[in-house]
Amino acid sequence: MQILESLGTIRGALPEGLPLSVVGIAATVLIGVIYSIITQERPFAGFPLASIDGKSPKKSWLFHGRQVIAEAADKYSGPFQIMTGTGPKIVLPNRFADELRNHPHMNFPKAFAKDFFTNYPGFEPFEQGLKDDTLIQETVRVKLTQSLNLVTDDLVDETTSSLHDIYGESDQWQTIILKDTVLDLVARLSSRVFLGKELCRNKRWLEIAKNYTVEGFIASFLMRMVPSLLRPIAYWFIPQCRFCRKAVRDAREIIDPEVERRVAAVNEALARGEKPKKTADAIGWIHEVSRGRKVDYVNAQLSLTLAAIHTTTETTGQALFDICEYPEVADELRKEIIEVIGEHGWAKTSLYKLKLMDSFLKEGQRVRPMAATSMNRFVEKEVTLSDGTVLPQGSRINVISSFMDPKIYPEPEKFDAARFLRMRQQPGNENSWQFVTTSGEHMLFGHGQHACPGRFFASNEVKIALCHLLLKYDWRFVPGSGRPEPRSFETSIGVNPKGKVECRRRKEEINLDLTE
Repeated sequence: MQILESLGTIRGALPEGLPLSVVGIAATVLIGVIYSIITQERPFAGFPLASIDGKSPKKSWLFHGRQVIAEAADKYSGPFQIMTGTGPKIVLPNRFADELRNHPHMNFPKAFAKDFFTNYPGFEPFEQGLKDDTLIQETVRVKLTQSLNLVTDDLVDETTSSLHDIYGESDQWQTIILKDTVLDLVARLSSRVFLGKELCRNKRWLEIAKNYTVEGFIASFLMRMVPSLLRPIAYWFIPQCRFCRKAVRDAREIIDPEVERRVAAVNEALARGEKPKKTADAIGWIHEVSRGRKVDYVNAQLSLTLAAIHTTTETTGQALFDICEYPEVADELRKEIIEVIGEHGWAKTSLYKLKLMDSFLKEGQRVRPMAATSMNRFVEKEVTLSDGTVLPQGSRINVISSFMDPKIYPEPEKFDAARFLRMRQQPGNENSWQFVTTSGEHMLFGHGQHACPGRFFASNEVKIALCHLLLKYDWRFVPGSGRPEPRSFETSIGVNPKGKVECRRRKEEINLDLTE
């Protein structure tokens, strides 16, 4: 009845003669706006609401997130809140990182449940990690991490093949869009381990693997901008949502037949009383971890892709930009690669011994961190912090990173490739400042029990790729131009998708390829 009354009111306010359909659209929009205003979540009492002068808190966050965090951190000594597209989040100073890293009332999956629209088709891979994070966690933390030595040869082999296909063999300078080529490389390397040799070079799968994460995040960002009542309608008109639906459908056509073949082979072996053949890829690992429970292998694979390919691409791309900006570092890294791989080959401890490269990667992420905050959590039960601050039940929180704290990092604005190498050389700190080590002072991979379980694999993957990229190619910015400006998204920054560099084939000092 109220809707009919509203429709009549709107019709009376509009020019005569308009079709009823136009009036209906106007009514729908107006009611959607009113509904959104009535139902939108209110800020939490007791926490300042951060915004940029002249902009609403929500628009401040969506389009200027890093600036909001930086200004609010300087303005307020304690926690504050920001207004996201799905409601308020409380932002905590870095001093609370260690206090909260393993808190029993802090839930990780629920922190993202509102941000990714898992009840819509095409977003199922996001749902996979949120509703059953133990499957992916165990697959990565146990099976993948324990198999790092087994998959090293696969990564080296795929890197050799990929570089030939992507960058070629010309010794003349060629201009490339860096992110596109690195994404091609990382998609093949990750897929080699996740899906095996046969499927990792499937062109359609590689397109899905490269683009699903980016399109999925853009789709969720656009959905968050739409008033909640209108989202079910807007969803069908957003191109990125359409891409995600098709990507999931196509992935099923590619992956399901391979899974059925693998499962049938395992069952046949068991029926014969034989031990099934072990496989060093995620299809086999997921089957083992599932222990007979029903698993959606396609959503699991795309969930792995969400976690792995985008972040590894950003790390590798940023490292190559750093090589171009600090060319003297390239010579030092090449010297280390020649000494370590030249003497030990791709042995079990080789990647660990690339300590300057490890420090270089960690420093790159300190100077240009992918995100200004970390440790996203959902507060399941009211929590009182050590300073008396009360975090309300049902609130979502995150913690500010401290990558530029001069008390921890002398001359924090300076890029120092060997910074963490020197820190590791201090007595008792050998394992404290590795690339994969998490701490309240360096939360690249998160911190605490929910730190990224795939960081050990990502570290090995990036190091293997850089060994080949540095010894086989020279790198420089396009003459007359400098480092491309990064792209920002809320508090995240990423490699500019249109940023260009130049590369050329060089003669490597040692053979990095696998030998029979």
